[in-house]
Amino acid sequence: MDVQLVVLDLDGTLIGASMDFTKIKEKLRNKLLEEGIPEELIGDLTPMYETLVQISQKTGISFEHLHSFLVNLEVERAKESYLFEGARELLEFLKDKGLKLALMTRSSRKATEFTLKKHKIKEFFNLIITRDDVSWEDVKPNNGHLKVILDYFKVPSTKTVVVGDHGYDLIPAKALGTLSVLITSNESGRMSFKIDEEATFEVKTIKEAIGLFKRLLNTYVVVPAYNEEKTIENVLKDLLKYFKEKEIIVVNDGSKDRTKEIAIEKGVVVLSHLVNRGLGGALGTGIRYALLKGAEVIITFDADGQHLVEDALKVMKPVIEGKTDFAVGSRLKGDTSQMPFVKKIGNFVLDFITSIFAKNYIADSQSGLRCLNRQCASKIKITCDRYAVSSEILIEASRHKCKIVEVPIRAVYTEYTKKKGTNVLEGVKIAFNLLLDKLR
Repeated sequence: MDVQLVVLDLDGTLIGASMDFTKIKEKLRNKLLEEGIPEELIGDLTPMYETLVQISQKTGISFEHLHSFLVNLEVERAKESYLFEGARELLEFLKDKGLKLALMTRSSRKATEFTLKKHKIKEFFNLIITRDDVSWEDVKPNNGHLKVILDYFKVPSTKTVVVGDHGYDLIPAKALGTLSVLITSNESGRMSFKIDEEATFEVKTIKEAIGLFKRLLNTYVVVPAYNEEKTIENVLKDLLKYFKEKEIIVVNDGSKDRTKEIAIEKGVVVLSHLVNRGLGGALGTGIRYALLKGAEVIITFDADGQHLVEDALKVMKPVIEGKTDFAVGSRLKGDTSQMPFVKKIGNFVLDFITSIFAKNYIADSQSGLRCLNRQCASKIKITCDRYAVSSEILIEASRHKCKIVEVPIRAVYTEYTKKKGTNVLEGVKIAFNLLLDKLR
């Protein structure tokens, strides 16, 4: 993937400390009460920084004075902080890959500088933005915090990954359209309250994020294409938002129109068959090429405009996280409102037949949106040149004990895409070919 910028949170993501934020709240509450602040103004101090702003506005007490109490407590906590296992290794890995790194934290500048110096990690970051560096209305979870960083680097949001341990990290990432990674098990350093937000990817620890980024940065997309001049330009335009040109492999399967020329103009890798070999031949060529280039993860993506890139990210998720070997984008488990009835019937028949040979039922065996890890893709031997390949890939993956999961997606059906893919007649041919192959 074309990741150019990684924005990391500090507390709960890279570092922890024995003094948790509940303890800081308790100490801050006592200090405010000593100052004569009424209990009803203090409330539950959630969140602490914004509560201090409100207290200052309502009482006229200097915000700088109130804020100093919180800053001192943060520095006290920072003195006993520690790096999570794998944090330095992740920073080193990302730097070695030539990525830009930014720190986005709700901590004060003073506490942040102390922490970074203590753990000798300041040099990893190209930019450090604390809460003191933006207006209080812009501090995350508000968008302004992250927007300052994106504007500074002038990196598109789709080529940025935000890494954090809390919903406050994910809210601006989602609003501004970046990718996100949630660290789920670092309790030490996590804020004293929880906000539920869905991340693009999840891992338990920052150490596991190293493997996630290794897979993410070595993900390739295989796009089989036969006479797709009407759709291929927009398909590639969407893919290029997230992937490098060299990571997108268009297999021009003997097209007689301008498919090849359009793909070349977009700068992606184009492999051409002299004659039309069919979907199986195109996928086989593309997957072999991706493996030769060192792909850790391979996505297959139709060229007819049927798939959404946002769904490709969803299908990637369990594979990138290391939870499965093979993910299938299931149209039949998602929104099927646009799916023609005849295709539903054809798919159902093929799903049933495929399940017999694979000994594993997949609700949408004919889906063109798939994601495989390197280990699984390397074991699959494609012999079917045409549409039977969709079933063959699943049968091969099952035979080699690859773990397979389905992810709900929404297929986009237009008059153009309705003419593509399998129908009942094609389904009968596929079933016959699978049976012949089994009897050989």
